[in-house]
Amino acid sequence: MAVLLTVSETINGAAFNDDLEGPDGVGIDMGSCINGQYAPIISQPANTGHKNVFIRHDATIDPITDLKTFLQQYGVGTGFTYGGADSAANDLTTILNMGNSSASTGPNNADGLAGGLHVDMDWQVSTANQFDPARIGSQVRIYGDNGGAAAGEGRSLATAITMHADAMVYNNAGTEVDATTPVAGSIGKSGDTVLGDRAHPRFRFFLRSDEVDGGFLQWEIVLAYSYTA
Repeated sequence: MAVLLTVSETINGAAFNDDLEGPDGVGIDMGSCINGQYAPIISQPANTGHKNVFIRHDATIDPITDLKTFLQQYGVGTGFTYGGADSAANDLTTILNMGNSSASTGPNNADGLAGGLHVDMDWQVSTANQFDPARIGSQVRIYGDNGGAAAGEGRSLATAITMHADAMVYNNAGTEVDATTPVAGSIGKSGDTVLGDRAHPRFRFFLRSDEVDGGFLQWEIVLAYSYTA
């Protein structure tokens, strides 16, 4: 029997169901972004604003393992009709190349050199340190880093980004608590305090100051994993 995921914005929430540009798409809307900033944003000087994502599953016996993420062309997995400003294929190339060009020295894009989709996989990172470029390569990763659409990270299953152990929490009556012995890529069944029964990464989309193209940008983020029951 298939093991299914629920991807939500809160620890016990319903699956993301934001209306997306186009006639039939629903999912995660990252919001609008202006040059030299990021989305979602609250206060750039305070480094606040991000998209929380909670991942859980309905297995009843074993954990899921090898959880990893990558980006693919909008509509390939969902069948949704593209509603962006260019084309689905070009948008995927754009978002991955944006990640490859990211060169900011700070977490809040104050220098305007950060680009692309970034994920921070430490659920309890401080506001000051979230998305800090000094943490890239461990808890923080960028889709398209180190090669862009041609050869970058997180552009295919073979180059997918494994969910860091520091993203793993368990649901204690609606409050998230750190898993006691988390394992990268593994989420336990409901109530598992050792591995945790949720992954809680956070996401931001960054836009460099020198980007010239505007309009809606669309992509799919794929969650790949292994399961038994």
